[in-house]
Amino acid sequence: MQIRPAQPVDAEVGAALLYSAYMHTHITYPLREEHESGFIERLQHSFRQDGNRFSYQHIQVADQNSEMVGLVLSFGGRDEARLNAAVGSWLEREAEDDEWYVDALAVFRNWGHKGIGTRLLQSAEQQARQHHYPKIALHVAQENTQALDLYTYLHYVVTQQTLLYQRPYVRMVKTLENGEQGNDGTESTQKRAQ
Repeated sequence: MQIRPAQPVDAEVGAALLYSAYMHTHITYPLREEHESGFIERLQHSFRQDGNRFSYQHIQVADQNSEMVGLVLSFGGRDEARLNAAVGSWLEREAEDDEWYVDALAVFRNWGHKGIGTRLLQSAEQQARQHHYPKIALHVAQENTQALDLYTYLHYVVTQQTLLYQRPYVRMVKTLENGEQGNDGTESTQKRAQ
């Protein structure tokens, strides 16, 4: 599996994954007709554009055998207001200025339980470190126990319960160490010759 930056040509599949994350539903690709909506078309449009919250510029994708199977959308909290304004006034403020924010994490249903979500989240954590953010945060729907378990396992801590877009969410935050990371996301250590 390869994690790479998204490109505008990834918009069709990427929008389906974003739809999955925002609608709290596991989907497979290609989408069945009941999932087709104007929302997906708007996500595709925004995905292809620069400088907005849903832009490819803020997305890392997971490829397996040249097929996109998952993505993570994340950005610096200091940029959220500007990124939101480029899309529309309906977006709520979710991030704090001093944190890297994971807005969406999604893996197609048939690729679940293979560690792809963990790898994508580790990629977002690495971006946070590169941009010198001391912590990373996300919101997860209260009923999404599978995601809550994953984030807890990866050392995210519940800081509050909140409402976003009239739905109950749990806010979770992880403090980041700025140590060098190995490719597997674990702290790498160097042994000194004695």
